[in-house]
Amino acid sequence: MAEAPLLILRNIVKHFGPNKALDGINFHLNAGEVLALCGENGAGKSTLVKTMSGAHAPDSGEIILNGVTYPALTPRLALEYGISTIYQENILFQHLKVYENLFVGRELRTKQGLVDRPLMKERAREIMRMLGADVPIDAIVSELGGAQQKIVETARAVNSDAKILIMDEPSASFGKHEVELLFKVVERLRDRGVGIIFISHHLEEVRRIANRVVVLRDGKTISDKPIAEVQEQALIKDMIGRTVEEVCHHICSATDEIALEVDNVVAPGVNNVSLTLRRGEILGLAGLVGAGRTELLGAIFGRKPIESGTLRVQGSKQRFKSPKDAIDAGICLITEDRKIDGLFLNQSCLANIHIPYETKRRGKLVNWPNARDMANDMVAKLRIKVGSVEQSVKNLSGGNQQKIILAKWMATQPQIYLFDEPTRGIDIGAKQEVYREIQTLIEAGCAVLIASSELSEVVGLCDRVAVMKNGQITTELAGADITEHNIISAAL
Repeated sequence: MAEAPLLILRNIVKHFGPNKALDGINFHLNAGEVLALCGENGAGKSTLVKTMSGAHAPDSGEIILNGVTYPALTPRLALEYGISTIYQENILFQHLKVYENLFVGRELRTKQGLVDRPLMKERAREIMRMLGADVPIDAIVSELGGAQQKIVETARAVNSDAKILIMDEPSASFGKHEVELLFKVVERLRDRGVGIIFISHHLEEVRRIANRVVVLRDGKTISDKPIAEVQEQALIKDMIGRTVEEVCHHICSATDEIALEVDNVVAPGVNNVSLTLRRGEILGLAGLVGAGRTELLGAIFGRKPIESGTLRVQGSKQRFKSPKDAIDAGICLITEDRKIDGLFLNQSCLANIHIPYETKRRGKLVNWPNARDMANDMVAKLRIKVGSVEQSVKNLSGGNQQKIILAKWMATQPQIYLFDEPTRGIDIGAKQEVYREIQTLIEAGCAVLIASSELSEVVGLCDRVAVMKNGQITTELAGADITEHNIISAAL
């Protein structure tokens, strides 16, 4: 007799005002399997996760846990049953040590009531050994890499006796080595009978780790298949309703005119870097996490002080004291972390798109009808899924938030675009739209500098690739030499 599923959702419906986020979802999770949950941004994945974790109560439908039917879960009930969620952004106490994070709110104590640190450390070591993870338990969390921090979150879930682990884009912006570290931990948990829901836009990750794939589109369950029956193009069609190639065909539009020149620049995390970027060109920055890509973009944009070296924009020597100086010089930065430094989450889409434009207008009275028209034009151009431009950005899916960032900068018409992980957290259909916009930018004579961890993206988009390691550019590739193998070899 087959074992009953850990979790069953039947005909789950959830509205937010007039919008139906979940439309009769049917879903189940078995013990000891990795289920990949796929769908484009706005498909209902985040709402479904919050329903399973008790943050949202469905309007109708049934949730069955351990054979017991509930109309809705609460966060407490979900935790008691063993449902634990790991989000894309780390939720850890960065100033505490690894073992302390594992026991926050559930500290082990001696008979005298004191915190039993030796016992907590031993328990933490046991969990790391069980996971096959080489993470020092006495390390301060802020000193760990991204993959190690995800492993710490996973270990914390194990310590809370998780039976169901929901992982929402856990490997976004990770390099291949870091992804493998995380996947080995996931496989250990699966083999111990934990049911794992793995949300990812990276189809190669889905094929690598999943036993079964469920696709959502427009709040509905579109398909539910074992991984052996999943064909990539069919999966993409299920997700977005049409077939596409993952990376668009790139047409080189580079001219001989130099838009940006970085000459022997030294800055925090950047060690004597030189590069040139031409108008109409896409230059890629590749390398492992921590190689210095984000730091270099920050130095160019005025977020980090340049200690020595020269920066020239359109042939003019510059020394930016702040990002505003860079914006005035025609440079923009699409940041990696949209929630921390890319958006005003509590503001509307209209405000977010319009603020950089108003900054360049230097305090003139706002023409709100024109501002609204401009915001609506950008929303339509980038196919941003939003009820109206008055809607709060915090209520958008991650991919649509990322496109709001692109929209706000495009509205200022800069000449140099700096992209840090441009398609992080974006589904494959939305990626195509971003790639097409980048192609449009370079055809218009703009210059584009892209730092990306997705090698297929770098290979498919870039005219040249500068590979970074330890804050330096170690190799530059062009033409037929731009391959995943050559990039990985140079990065290592």
